[in-house]
Order: sequence, then structure tokens, then C-alpha cells
Amino acid sequence: MPSAAVTFMLAAPVLNPVVIASTYVAFRGRSTLWTMVGGRFLLGMLVAIAVGWVVGNRSKEQLLKPNPEEEHEHLLELARPEARWRRFFVHLGNDFLFMGRYLFLGATIAAAIQTFLPTSVLTGVAARPVISVLAMMALAAALSLCSESDAFVAASFVQFGPAAQLGFLVFGPMVDMKLVALYAGTFRRGFARTVVVVAAVATFVGALWVGVAFG
Repeated sequence: MPSAAVTFMLAAPVLNPVVIASTYVAFRGRSTLWTMVGGRFLLGMLVAIAVGWVVGNRSKEQLLKPNPEEEHEHLLELARPEARWRRFFVHLGNDFLFMGRYLFLGATIAAAIQTFLPTSVLTGVAARPVISVLAMMALAAALSLCSESDAFVAASFVQFGPAAQLGFLVFGPMVDMKLVALYAGTFRRGFARTVVVVAAVATFVGALWVGVAFG
């Protein structure tokens, strides 16, 4: 089902052994170690499930934009069958070019934000729980870090509590500038908005709960 595929797509960057291990190493020796490791795993899973549930029973055709290159390839295959290895490299090249332009757009926007956004803007709101969570989620989306290394960046913001750090660790791998551009280029209108809104609300609520329960 497409909803299961969407859940998998969002959960994979967070729920994998490398990311969990890097989170453990980044927060090792701190009193919040297991809050961060367990919280990232559970909250990441719940957010991904929430988005998949909202997507519901929509079909593949309702979610994905048509790719003219794939249709052209299909017609060529019917007219002239090709070897499997050749089809593999043709699909690989076309997918790379199709996705690459959206990754380039998102990377350009992310680089501009990283260059011109001063860190002092965030450190001034660290003492306010609600604003600090929102600020760290926004920073995660702007920085567009890989999920294997973002734990070390989150751990460096020692002035922020576990709730804000979890917001950073869960929201960033699911929604950042490059991914939003990629979602918009691959899926039909409204999907990117659905992912951003549902993931943001679920992450925000879950992170605040962690802050109240374990902060």
C-alpha cells in the first residue's frame, strides 16, 4: 500500500541501527542519554505512522506525479525489448536526472539559509520550551543534515533541553529543504504540504510531552 510506503520512507532515516548508534555516541555520558536514544526511536516511529495514516488509502496514481520519461521508456521496451542490464542503467540514469534537479534546488536554498541565519537567533529563545522546540525544528529543516551526523549537532546545543533536541533529531530527517523540494517534484500537489504539516504537529506535540515527562 502507498501509505505503508510513505511510512517506510519517513521512518527509514530515523529508525536504523547506524542512526541509533550515532545518537548513543553523541549523548553518551549525559543524564539524558536514554531519553534521547529511546525518544528518537519511538517518536520517529510514531510520526512516520501518523503521516502514513493521514495519507490513508490513496492509490499510487493519486500520490505520484506522472513521469513522462518512464512512459517513453515503456513504449520503447514494447517496441524493442532490451537486455535487463541495459534497462537497469537507463532507469538509473533517468531517475538520477529526474531527482537531481529538485535536490539541487533544495540544496541551494538550504545553503543560503545556513549562510545567512545567525545562531544567536536561536540561543536567545532556548529558555522558552515551546519556542525552543519550534526553533530547533526549523533549524533542522534549514540545515538539511544527514541523519547519521545530526545527533552530534543537536548535542552541541547544550543550552536547549531534551524536548528541543528531539524535535531537531526527529523532524530534520523527515522534512528539510532538499526533501520538501524532492517531495514537490515527485508527488502530486498537496502531498508535500501534508507531510510537512502532519510531521511538524506530531513531532512538536511528542517533543513537548517528552520535555514535560523527562525534562
